[in-house]
Amino acid sequence: MDSSLRNCLKLLHENDSEIKKNALHVLWELCENIIKNPQEPRYRRIRVANPVIAEKLLPANGAVECLFEIGFQEDGEFFSLPTDSPLPRIREIQRLLREIQTQKPISSPQPAAPAVKSTGARPKDPPVPNFLQQIENMFDSVLEYEDQDLQEMTRHMVPITDLKLRAMKRMRALQRDLKQREETEGETEKEKTGIENDMGIEDLLLGELMAWFKNDFFTWFTTIKCSSCSTNCKYNRTEFQRRSNVSRIEIYKCESCETEEEFPRYTNPRMVLANRKGRCGEWATCFTLICRAFSYDARLVHDKTDHVWTEVWSVAGNRWIHADPCENTLDRPLLYEKGWKKKLSYIIAYSRDEIQDVTWRYTRDQPSVMKRRNLCTEEDLAEFLWRLNEKRQSNPGYSQVRKKYVVNRRLMELAEFLRLPGQPDNDDNEYGGRISGDAAWRSARGEISDENKSHIWKIPEGINSYLLRLYLVKDYYEIQDEEGKLFEKLEGWREGTAKAKGLFRNVENDWQMVYVCRSPGVDLGSITWSFEICDKSEEFQIECFKISSTTALFHGASIKWKIQGITQQNKTITITLDNSKPMSTSALKDAKRINIIADLSGGSGDAYWQHAQLFRHSLDDIDECSLSISFELSQN
Repeated sequence: MDSSLRNCLKLLHENDSEIKKNALHVLWELCENIIKNPQEPRYRRIRVANPVIAEKLLPANGAVECLFEIGFQEDGEFFSLPTDSPLPRIREIQRLLREIQTQKPISSPQPAAPAVKSTGARPKDPPVPNFLQQIENMFDSVLEYEDQDLQEMTRHMVPITDLKLRAMKRMRALQRDLKQREETEGETEKEKTGIENDMGIEDLLLGELMAWFKNDFFTWFTTIKCSSCSTNCKYNRTEFQRRSNVSRIEIYKCESCETEEEFPRYTNPRMVLANRKGRCGEWATCFTLICRAFSYDARLVHDKTDHVWTEVWSVAGNRWIHADPCENTLDRPLLYEKGWKKKLSYIIAYSRDEIQDVTWRYTRDQPSVMKRRNLCTEEDLAEFLWRLNEKRQSNPGYSQVRKKYVVNRRLMELAEFLRLPGQPDNDDNEYGGRISGDAAWRSARGEISDENKSHIWKIPEGINSYLLRLYLVKDYYEIQDEEGKLFEKLEGWREGTAKAKGLFRNVENDWQMVYVCRSPGVDLGSITWSFEICDKSEEFQIECFKISSTTALFHGASIKWKIQGITQQNKTITITLDNSKPMSTSALKDAKRINIIADLSGGSGDAYWQHAQLFRHSLDDIDECSLSISFELSQN
């Protein structure tokens, strides 16, 4: 047995029993499928985002390394086994995997130690499980952000004066909007909602800092150019080497001249700052460093299902704010569970002061998450984190006043996480899929949004009137006939659209408003409703078409409507509208299919994406119709 395989098997054997059992079973089954079906492609290609890989192999120390020993290679989206991989070696590894279940830990031969007489001394503490050891290592590593020379160098790289001016301009715009709303609605927003706006200038500066970081400073890494011929290289493999400040090295190979190029995955913030490119790990590392350089209380947040971001303490809001620089997204913690459809398990936050399990900020499905938290007991994890915090805060020189503040803040945060059994989820916001990374990579990870659902409303033959209404507050459609009888109901505004791109339903709990607007950073959002007349005789005609909707526009934003009627002969009748006033027309008489399209654009400032608002309502307006589309029909 070669030394690399021996080390992998030794690491596997040292995992907790349940983790080891799961990993061994998966690895053995992979070997078995390959041996029995050596030419079957599906057994030689495994998606990295496969739940079995994420939940049973990744938690086990040595499991992924064992995959590489079998012969698998990682290409960013998949683990792939070349067709020329020797079957005898796979059979031998399978045999060793089976033996591990009953063997003692595999180790290199050691000289016999002399017998030692027992002294009755307390035995050493048991070894820390791999998962907990990783937590401790990361908690130690975040102290690198506190290097004063590194912070000074970081500050020189940020145009902080310009960003502060933008934040002040945004603050004045928000104050103007608040004043206008108070004058229009006759009462202050504080009186109406019972709460005050908790956004301070430092929070607005944080938003400007993140937008600059995303758009002007850091780069998402996809591939690398060949140093010899400048051709884009293709991912070839990953090498795990014991190099300081590097977690692993991705090897890319030029398809033209076969030159190999390295992309080290740096973990050291100084190296990441110099390199200014990477994926989520590097993005979060660099952004957290920048936040610390400008005295934000910031912490690195690591999601066990493979994502990393930042949290920043808001003094004005007296709470931690989720901040994802990859997505340029602030304070949307349910993005991953609801938008990316991630199966969350452990989310740990690391700062200079403390370590905190923050999983419960990012989920509304606690029972399912608890089933996936199987790397250690909840009691062991809580005790382990407590011991690490006590050790950090008991260091010589650590302020006891600071410790009291941090402990009180931690208790407030834990209280924030408490949810009563059966408590409803009051977050009605919609969350799109991931935007960072190319589409193929996001799709392979299962983190891309599904905007391709298409619904066509069928107008049945033989009726005289057809009325569709959308109620956005309750979020459903209903269809009525000429007698006002309800004969169809559909839940969810998006479910009734033929196409909805770059839009989401935004619920403003502070302003008590709801509307459909563009997703953050989207310049043009579009929505289409389609209707089809089910007329076999071709004599069914539209005598009158009517449409009305509620909208709101701010700061130069625009909503443009287009009505398309398509005849049986595929001729198109187009009517354009530049506003959302009620419209009635008989120009669609011969149409058999009607598309209603609304394009949202414009606005100003960093919040431009929400300045064009479809179907804006107060959350109290539960019976208000948001969109009304009607057809008066006749038969010749």
